[in-house]
Amino acid sequence: MELFEQIRREYEYGEGTINGVARKLGIHLRMVREALGDAIPRERKISTRGKPRLEPAKPFIEAILQADENVPRKQRQTAHRIWSRIREELPAVSIAESSIRRSRAED
Repeated sequence: MELFEQIRREYEYGEGTINGVARKLGIHLRMVREALGDAIPRERKISTRGKPRLEPAKPFIEAILQADENVPRKQRQTAHRIWSRIREELPAVSIAESSIRRSRAED
C-alpha cells in the first residue's frame, strides 16, 4: 500500500515518467503501471496444483500420522521411515522422500 502511494507521489511530483519512477525506486515498469492504474494492489493469485504421485499414498500417510498422535514425541514416525514403509507396503506407488517430507510440513 505504501509503495503504491510512493509510486503515485513520485510520478505526480517527482520524475514524471514511468521509466524514471521505476529506475528511481528499483521496481518493474509493470508495477508502476499497476500503481498508476489503481491505488489498491490486486490480490495475488494462488495457484493450486494437484499431487498425482502423492494421492495413492495419502490415506496410508494419514493413517500413520493419526496413529502417531497417541505415541510419545520421540517415538513418532519420521518422513524417512514413512517413505520406507510406503516402499515396502505399497510397491506400486513411486514417490520421493522429499515429497513425503513436504506433505508432512503442509499438514
